[in-house]
Amino acid sequence: MRNISPLRYRWPFPAKFFFYLLTIATLLAPIPYVFFKPGVPDNVAGKLIEIKDVKNYPVNGKLFITSILVTNPDSPVFGAETIVNWATGPNVVLPREEIYPIAEPAKVTNRTSENEMESSKATATAAALRYLGYKFTEFYYVSDIRGYSDARKKLKVGDIITLIDGKKINNIEEIRSSYAEKKIGDNLQITVSRKDKSGTFSTITHNVTLVKNQDTAAETGEIKPAIGILVGTSAKFPFDVKFNLSGVGGPSAGMIFAVGIIEKLTPEDLVRGRKIAGTGTITASGKVGGIGGIEEKMIGASRIGATLFIAPRENCPDIKHIPKGLKVIPVSTLTEAIEVLRAPDNSKFPSCSQG
Repeated sequence: MRNISPLRYRWPFPAKFFFYLLTIATLLAPIPYVFFKPGVPDNVAGKLIEIKDVKNYPVNGKLFITSILVTNPDSPVFGAETIVNWATGPNVVLPREEIYPIAEPAKVTNRTSENEMESSKATATAAALRYLGYKFTEFYYVSDIRGYSDARKKLKVGDIITLIDGKKINNIEEIRSSYAEKKIGDNLQITVSRKDKSGTFSTITHNVTLVKNQDTAAETGEIKPAIGILVGTSAKFPFDVKFNLSGVGGPSAGMIFAVGIIEKLTPEDLVRGRKIAGTGTITASGKVGGIGGIEEKMIGASRIGATLFIAPRENCPDIKHIPKGLKVIPVSTLTEAIEVLRAPDNSKFPSCSQG
């Protein structure tokens, strides 16, 4: 019997060259993806938090805020980079629209992240000082105004919100709840205190029409009413708390900031020579909230030798893999976080799987 070889088609050189160029072009073409990588944790027990005009106590150990490195919204990402990041290390590749709102310009996204960090510093300080029993006055200001907002020609960045529909604002949640029962197109009466160039404050009231929240609509498709502003938190504290940190945005360092302030202002040794890391947003009342990139932050903590990681309980469903040697304890409040640090090393705490 005769052996028959399968036919082999030989591509002509021009065709080979064309597909070679096509492959190179594909690898070098920008694509709509972003990369997540574990960041290098920063030690708040060092000089990152500076507290003046009040007695400070030395910190015995290290307390880290954790971060993730995310591609900037206006940075191009290429096909070859995507393949490398898929194939190597604990890196995550996600579609750009899952991280950054489609309708939001890069400069707005960056400004929002910076505003969130500044607000996080203030709320962390407020939460820590409230936990320690200090008295102070909080205020809530307009930190940004969206392009689609009816407030653009009425409110200004820096305006302090004092009343909404004639009711005094005592906490930031009251601003959000003030229009919960209203619809798009309804009016909201907003009273602000505005500082002029001479430093004089004046009271101004405007009727602002509620608009569709385009950020939420772009992210989830849900149609909700909004003022179209971002609100920051600040306060007149009894002493100055300074954060020596740059190049980091977002609100996720809030809980560890608060713990760091408490550790520096009290003689109690909470860290006890350990390497402790964590993450989570915080409100001025001490409520700890969820963040993004929890597993990448745990990897970053593990890399610098942390043995204990305090995480928001809200993030429990996102935690699938815990680095070896890292104990993760979920909390919902600043008080719970302090209780975790205060407890002996062999103490048992509920894990995410236990609720």
